[in-house]
Amino acid sequence: MVIYSILLFGIYIGLLAYIIPSSALSFDLYERKFRLLPNWFKLIAIILTVVALITIFILKDSIENKKETIFSVLNFVLFITFFSKQKAEDEFSEQIRLKAFTYSFVSFVAMFCALGAARVADSDSGDWSNFIVQVFMFGGLLIATLYFYFTLYKLRKENN
Repeated sequence: MVIYSILLFGIYIGLLAYIIPSSALSFDLYERKFRLLPNWFKLIAIILTVVALITIFILKDSIENKKETIFSVLNFVLFITFFSKQKAEDEFSEQIRLKAFTYSFVSFVAMFCALGAARVADSDSGDWSNFIVQVFMFGGLLIATLYFYFTLYKLRKENN
């Protein structure tokens, strides 16, 4: 499990280094764009999901935190899907992606604040578990991905 965590951490750092522009500290928000992953990464994400879920269910007795591992895989797949290009990427889809990312971030912060307020009232509940953090990350990424694809679908349907 430690190897999985280290490997996933390294992949996230590599993807982050690819997506964020190299001059990230000196940029104008309206001029900078994310460098998105190629469109075929979505296929890799689907294949990775199927293989990982089958592996988790085959090795279910030897995996300590099965639920946490499933959410970890789903978070990774949503991350890849959200930051992969569309077949026809344009400025409009880029604006929708940025808006979806903003909504996702706001909802993620709101969920953490709500959990923090609940934890203050129930101080005997212990530390924040990694599972709760994984679920919140999943919620934020799911909101962003669903908003992005639903808005694109709705607007393209209206234009046709």
